[in-house]
Amino acid sequence: MEPMNRSTTAAPRVSDGAHKSHYTCNNPRAWTGLVLATGMALLPPLCAGGEATTKVGGDYAFSLYAGRLTDGDWEDTLGSSGMIDAYLLDAALSRTFWRAPDNAYSFELEGNVAKHFGDQDHWELNLAVTGRWNRFPWNDRVATSIAFGVGPSFASEVPKEEIRLNGSSESTLVYWHLELTLGPPKENWAALLRLHHRSTGFGLMGDDGGSNAVTVGLRYYF
Repeated sequence: MEPMNRSTTAAPRVSDGAHKSHYTCNNPRAWTGLVLATGMALLPPLCAGGEATTKVGGDYAFSLYAGRLTDGDWEDTLGSSGMIDAYLLDAALSRTFWRAPDNAYSFELEGNVAKHFGDQDHWELNLAVTGRWNRFPWNDRVATSIAFGVGPSFASEVPKEEIRLNGSSESTLVYWHLELTLGPPKENWAALLRLHHRSTGFGLMGDDGGSNAVTVGLRYYF
């Protein structure tokens, strides 16, 4: 006689691509993000006594930058992320539509087009409204600005590396960038360091997907 089969409830399987939430209090990366956000919020008041960046040129700027995608979240780009064989080359045009009377901070509208190559091959179009802080105590020696911009992102196809890293992704996601510029005072150019980011926007544009790229380039004011 065969033994009776006992009814059992199978434990749910967790796919290899599943990711734990990065926004729990027990996750060190969540605290890293909180510290970075707090630092960004406190930096402008701390630099309020400095001079605003003065650049020769008008309200337009053209940026050209290139970089490499990472295999981690944006918080990991400070050191624990690895690089993957996926690259981008990006051209951006922006226009400043409002400045504070003393030019300490300003707002601009940017559109940029990126070509991805390497392990993925597609185009990406991003639009962003950007806030820029221009006042630092050392601007008479090195003209400095920090900027954060956010808006929609459109890829010509669902990026292959986003699928590999996240399990799935979408062509349309949320785009944001975090940028630092450094250049000679009263000149019309600056070097830039930019974190180029795509994500679901806390579930606004989907359940999974996104990528990060660390980039460097030049910004030209005219």
